[in-house]
Amino acid sequence: MTARKQRLEPIKPPVQRRSKATVDEILAAAAQVFETHGYAAGTTNRIADRAGVSIGTLYQYFPSKEAIAVALLERHIIDTDRRLHEWVGHMVAERHGLRAALHDYVTGMLEMHSGRPRLQHILIEETPLPERVHKAVLEAEQTAAKTVAGLLRLYPEVRHTQLEQAGSLVVQTVESLTHRFAAHPDEQLMSRERFINELATMLEAYLSYSRPHKSRQPSPGSCPP
Repeated sequence: MTARKQRLEPIKPPVQRRSKATVDEILAAAAQVFETHGYAAGTTNRIADRAGVSIGTLYQYFPSKEAIAVALLERHIIDTDRRLHEWVGHMVAERHGLRAALHDYVTGMLEMHSGRPRLQHILIEETPLPERVHKAVLEAEQTAAKTVAGLLRLYPEVRHTQLEQAGSLVVQTVESLTHRFAAHPDEQLMSRERFINELATMLEAYLSYSRPHKSRQPSPGSCPP
């Protein structure tokens, strides 16, 4: 393992309850420090001080602040996946229409991003990520696309024939736009509720649009009828 990879990976996973609690305290403190001071000034000394642990204890679990940031991002990926499956389960149980389902999905994702928008921006935009985390993000998007595609099959309003492709665009669009809205609220030209309604409307139109069949193209050299 290269020196750079070592700086991005936790030193050891917590096993005992006390160790898990210490790691949770370090990660919670790191989130607060990054939000307050930014990534560059979010030193391990500040994180250890905020967590109430010695710098030696911090280094028992994380070799660097980069490794801490990676751990926070991995937790964000897990939380996003959990919320998506909760939404799907709720929609299957309640049998809301397509528009209501999309409105609920956009609302839920916006609420998640609005909790700590500065932290999420730092983790996504400023943190050096190891290859396995890039891969985890990609796999999470692919899994989410399949999950949404499975849900879309329940709605007769959906006329898109490539449901996995449609699910992928829905997931990526909602993730990107809700993250941007939450991270830069002062730059938005509409209210929160208007944003949710407009995004749900856009996705509904995309999914329910009846695409024309492709006309058969004449083969090269053939004469038109």
